[in-house]
Amino acid sequence: MFMFRRKRTSLAKRLWRARIRTTEHEFIKDNMGCCAFIDELNFCSDEGLLRNSLIKRLKDNQLEILVNAVETRGANTSCVLYPREYVDNPHLMTCQIWRWPDINHVDEIKRLPCCESAKDLVYECINPYHFSRLCYPESPPPPYCRFSAERLKPEDRAPSEKEVRGGQLELRASLTTSGEGASCGAEWCKLAYWELSQRIGRLYPVDTRVVNVFWDQPHGDGLSLAALAQHSFSPPPPDAVRRNRNKIGAGMTLSLEDDGVWVYNRSEWPIFVHSPSLEDPDSRSLLVHRVSSGSCLNIFVPGLSLGLSAPYYCDGTHPHPRPPTGPVDRNTVRISFAKGWGPKYSRQEVTSCPTWLEVLLAPCR
Repeated sequence: MFMFRRKRTSLAKRLWRARIRTTEHEFIKDNMGCCAFIDELNFCSDEGLLRNSLIKRLKDNQLEILVNAVETRGANTSCVLYPREYVDNPHLMTCQIWRWPDINHVDEIKRLPCCESAKDLVYECINPYHFSRLCYPESPPPPYCRFSAERLKPEDRAPSEKEVRGGQLELRASLTTSGEGASCGAEWCKLAYWELSQRIGRLYPVDTRVVNVFWDQPHGDGLSLAALAQHSFSPPPPDAVRRNRNKIGAGMTLSLEDDGVWVYNRSEWPIFVHSPSLEDPDSRSLLVHRVSSGSCLNIFVPGLSLGLSAPYYCDGTHPHPRPPTGPVDRNTVRISFAKGWGPKYSRQEVTSCPTWLEVLLAPCR
């Protein structure tokens, strides 16, 4: 019995050391009922609060899973079940302690599709890495100011980009299907992985509601970009691509849900998203949205492809002063790993991003 008590004490200390420290109070207790625990149990320290309101009610195996999740930042960890009767919103507590000390309400987080306790009425999952912070579309950027060719660094331009003619880059052909996969079948999307302007490997069809996209370490079933690169016949990539590959890590999760398509950023770096659903018809610039590490965003809502009633080719009548590469497609979302592009960045085209993903949503072209 003493041996098991020592083990639990050791695990509790590891959890305490792994907490996110804040400059003010160690834990945010608003809207959680934790203050009642302080009065009831008469603890004078936050460590005592953590141990007695949370840790002591976890079974040994659940406590070990929680420690592993916190120390590995959620690598392939399962649900940690906690009785709902003891604390209101216990998952908010763990997210505040080990991930986001500045969140104050459950509406600021969203459960990942991998979490299996959503419909459990007795237990709540408190694995903080089974939740993602909600990211909302940014306000439109300032009026667009095109970079001149002289201001673009060589590494910011894709190798295949043509010479600038008359202040405009020559438009290239479609970056989407290249004629492959005319029929969708039961698939709701296909994924195309790109490095700069070179597509790597074949299209990856998705017929499950959730798909993980990662580099070389599996985070559930899904698309391994390292496997695509390994079996590609492309020439060796530039140094910028090799460096960016290392930043993909756990990558992202794409999920088809009742209110649209969501992306969950599971990597340690931000991802950047352009989607017709997130466009502002009154903006005169391409909107690329930044999704921080651990955050999620609804990237495609059917019927909200603003201003894009059908796929069309850009010409002089398009509202953007500088049209994007190829055809604008209301069913395509582009996501870049770690590097942004567009009016706020020196990379003006997505093809200047070292590693990026194209989500080709049904109906396929």
